[in-house]
Amino acid sequence: LSQGVDAPVSRVGRVGLAPGPALRRAPPASPRPRSMMRNARSAADYERADLDDRLSSAGSSCSNSSSACRTTRPLWRRLLSTIGPGLMTCMADTDGPCLITAALSGAQWRYSLLLLQIGLVPILFIAQELAVRLGIVRRLGMTAILRADFGPAVAWCVSIPLLAACVLGLVSEFCVIGQTMALWGVRVWQSNALVAVTLLVVVSTGSYPVVERVGLAMGMCQVAFLFTMVMAGPKAHDVLHDSLNFPLRERDFVELVTANIGAVIMPWMLAYQQSAVCNKGIGEEESDQLLLARLDTGFGCVMTQVIMAAMLVTTAAVTSEGGGPAQRIGTVQDLFVVFVQVMGGEFAARLLLTFAMIGACMVAAIVQTLCAAWTLEQALGSSTATLEPVDKGFGSGLSAIASNLQKHPAFYISYVVVCSGAFVFSSVVDEVVDLSVFTEFCNGVLMPLVIFSLWYLSAYRLPEEHRLQGASRWIVFIIFLVCSVFCVGSVFFSFRG
Repeated sequence: LSQGVDAPVSRVGRVGLAPGPALRRAPPASPRPRSMMRNARSAADYERADLDDRLSSAGSSCSNSSSACRTTRPLWRRLLSTIGPGLMTCMADTDGPCLITAALSGAQWRYSLLLLQIGLVPILFIAQELAVRLGIVRRLGMTAILRADFGPAVAWCVSIPLLAACVLGLVSEFCVIGQTMALWGVRVWQSNALVAVTLLVVVSTGSYPVVERVGLAMGMCQVAFLFTMVMAGPKAHDVLHDSLNFPLRERDFVELVTANIGAVIMPWMLAYQQSAVCNKGIGEEESDQLLLARLDTGFGCVMTQVIMAAMLVTTAAVTSEGGGPAQRIGTVQDLFVVFVQVMGGEFAARLLLTFAMIGACMVAAIVQTLCAAWTLEQALGSSTATLEPVDKGFGSGLSAIASNLQKHPAFYISYVVVCSGAFVFSSVVDEVVDLSVFTEFCNGVLMPLVIFSLWYLSAYRLPEEHRLQGASRWIVFIIFLVCSVFCVGSVFFSFRG
């Protein structure tokens, strides 16, 4: 078959054709009468026609790697097989530290940072779209591409900041979960131990669909903040008035702008999405797969920023009521005080915060641990597809776990080390808010290295038809440059005087 349709059928066995299930189940062709051999067709023609019929009947049983089969699937099935990485990445974007940063923004500056949340939607989509494009076309994670194109030294230069961002973010997630469960009287080390075990159990399945479903289920809990925004009763006049106020001369305001940018465009989420596309098995064989992946990412970008805006509006509406001084919100306990006023009672506020905050932190923790493990494995030169794009479920057994450890030791060892380190460190850290805002501030400072790596790879290391070209190449460059200059420049501005 690889030699063309007109190749003699007698040579098919010598070109490596592996018969699929439908071919193996097909009954042998019945002998043909001699009269048929006198026709214009030769015996080889009949055999070729018979083989074509059997291949056609096997169309529904073709493997996922066959583009001819996949294009015949209905749109909803193609959409379900593609969505997930973008949506899960965006849900992880609104993690515990991000929500606390948004709450602090609303408490200190009311609605002045609301337009920033809206303006970051297209920038977030552009950055994530580049990651999706590279993952689908190159079939490699970010670190793997850098190692393949520029060598190990360049790959490690990007990997080390990525690993630091993942570990710092994971510690923040553990801290926020510990503080949330403390509302119920649960000790921090107990709740964090449960989180660490949950992460290890989920990834031990070795199945990407299982990991993704758990992450998406956890991430959907954040939708609860949309209802609290409405219940807080923000006044339209105040929202419009404060939204046009940008006190850029204030150091605290600039720090929060940087923290909000870092809370939205986080280096680890971009690296995760590119590797997740590879592990999910999304490829470019199907013509509309890239489009569907972009739709998945676009919907996620809008949703994550709406949730960030909902948290900002909720705290701004409550803390600014009565014209009192700005309130500093930095811990989950501070959020609890605010949500008691919104929900009208302590039990309802405690229940909502537990449901929404832990869901947000758990999906982010899954993404951060996977990103750290994938980044380290790719920097060492291993494969990107560590988790299989098949549904093994939770019943694969110890033999499957042992097989996964044998195939990908670097991935699982680094995963366990990251989870264990975050558990130990977060169990002795009490000051969550400063760590949360500091985490997002560091994300903003580390962001330029990752987004410009994505830009260069998309502009110069893709096939011609998939590259950033013309004006779009430089428009994206300018957008990334403005965000980077602001974030890096804010470091010097923050410590002025």
